[in-house]
Amino acid sequence: MQLKKNEIKIIQLLLASDNYISSYEIANSTGISRRRVRDEMKIVKDILASLHLNLLSKTSKGYYIEGKSSQNLTELQNIINNTEREDSSLIPSLPDERSSYILGRLINSKEYIKLETLADELLVSRATTANDLISIKKESKKYGLKFNQKPNYGIYIGGSEIGKRKCLVDNIFRNLNVSDMYFDFLDTYFNSPDYEIIQILREYAISISDISLIDFLISFSISAARVSCGYLIEQETEDFQNFQNRTEYSAAKKLALYAEEHLDVEFNDYEIQNITIQLICKRSTKGLTFINDQNIIDLKDEILNEIEKKTLITFEDDHFEKVFPLYLKYTLIRQKYGEKIRTPLYEDIQYDYPLSYYLAQIVSQVIKKHTKIALSRSEITNFTILFNNTINNKKYSQKKVLLINCMSESIKTFIDHFVEKELYNQLVITKSIHYYEIEEENLNQYDLILSTAPIHRQLPIPVISVNYIMSQDDIIRIKSYLSYLFNDKQMLYYFHPSFYKTHVQVKTLKGLATNFYQLIKTVYHLNDSKKNDIMNKNICSIHTFENSIGLLRLTRPLNSNNIISIVTLEEPITIENQTFNIAILFSCTDNQNIMYNTLFSTLKNISKNKDYLNRLSSHISYTEFLSIILKNK
Repeated sequence: MQLKKNEIKIIQLLLASDNYISSYEIANSTGISRRRVRDEMKIVKDILASLHLNLLSKTSKGYYIEGKSSQNLTELQNIINNTEREDSSLIPSLPDERSSYILGRLINSKEYIKLETLADELLVSRATTANDLISIKKESKKYGLKFNQKPNYGIYIGGSEIGKRKCLVDNIFRNLNVSDMYFDFLDTYFNSPDYEIIQILREYAISISDISLIDFLISFSISAARVSCGYLIEQETEDFQNFQNRTEYSAAKKLALYAEEHLDVEFNDYEIQNITIQLICKRSTKGLTFINDQNIIDLKDEILNEIEKKTLITFEDDHFEKVFPLYLKYTLIRQKYGEKIRTPLYEDIQYDYPLSYYLAQIVSQVIKKHTKIALSRSEITNFTILFNNTINNKKYSQKKVLLINCMSESIKTFIDHFVEKELYNQLVITKSIHYYEIEEENLNQYDLILSTAPIHRQLPIPVISVNYIMSQDDIIRIKSYLSYLFNDKQMLYYFHPSFYKTHVQVKTLKGLATNFYQLIKTVYHLNDSKKNDIMNKNICSIHTFENSIGLLRLTRPLNSNNIISIVTLEEPITIENQTFNIAILFSCTDNQNIMYNTLFSTLKNISKNKDYLNRLSSHISYTEFLSIILKNK
């Protein structure tokens, strides 16, 4: 069975969805017109039916694949993979494909190649080829390569051998899809003698991700091919003496022996040094320990101070303290030697985790101050994930719970199991006692108490009452209490410096909505209709505090992210008979109203203090504004 591109796009989207997906969503995600989607769905339904899959269709909901099983899903995925592989033409036709072909031809040639020759090979005009060369000239500069073009001779790309190889590797990697990586490329190693390359890496305990492994294998094969053609690295790697005692150097020497025995390729010392650097740069930090380096420690402190100065965010997490210096060390090594880490995540990560991405940008700014080179998108992605993981670890770290159970042991077991099932990432019951034993217990070793007994006395830690037989109502109440009791740190992550603006001049709701829209659009892609949502009385409600602060809540969030934007106005504004000069837009998915209630009570506390209100209104910095918010939670 051969599938068309639109059919593949739609089927992959349906497979990824756990619920009905509308024709509007399909059109937006695939780039196919809504009218065309309806026609395509008839064909898709027949394709799925041939695999015993039923495509359900509901007018109000959309489309959904019924009857999924591992067997028919695997069969369908194989058909998609085969179609993608067979679809690639022998002669490149698209501009990107032609550019990749021309770049490879030029780098692998020892002589000038005429424009007419390239045009004939690609079955296109000289003008088309000349146009393709514009992007190639720009691309080659990234690797320190020189694009030479002479009348009557043609084109030749000169430069360092390492630069040429990096360009070739990137060129190949850029054109690999996921199917190529795993089904076509990596799978071929499993049942071939070349699997010994992977075994050598495992022998030396070099932990490496699948994508980085593929990157290394491509680079290794290109190096072998270039060496066999007489293209050699003929200069020593700068400061290589720092790496001669590392296991990666031993692994590189063994890989060189493998190449000599199996590929009939002899890597010289400089080639082995280059392989060593690649292994160091592409491996993960798993299993590595940071060795005291004062320069790295100073850089770490400078970055964390800058983050705190701009956001008030601090990091005391033990794991972060161990890993962050390692990230910095290996980032600087990659930067020095022009190596990179591969990740497909950078396209979306700035929108999925904007605050963590903002912190990663601070890392880039500080490093650029010292090295004159900003971090690549992949490196920024790497730091974004680290910050996001650390922040989430802070937000959801388990609280130690003392259970006071006034009933039988079976009730204690029931509550244990219920809490473990519903709140495993937030609570852990470390001990269970009866109420009469409370005087003998050191309560300071716990974060809170869950009690089936009514407790009216004052205790040094919070108490949450629960029913003898816990239910979902108890879980909802516990989650709500946990938010109020322990989110002094969480609230810090509600906000984002990019969504804060002072000295805003507006006189109408439309002007205010425009300012919020423009502010948020600096981070997210929003269409113009979202601006109308802010002005829509059916979607946006307003609550004011002491005619100073206006809290605007959207019942339909602008997107799937939690957004709180703040603007301080030059002059007070009156909307629906409510006056305020500080506007806070609340656009969050907050089903239990935890975030909103926390912010509401905080603003209520602030409104009781005229000094705080005056300070907030005086166009203070983001961190000053945030510090007042946090003090009044």
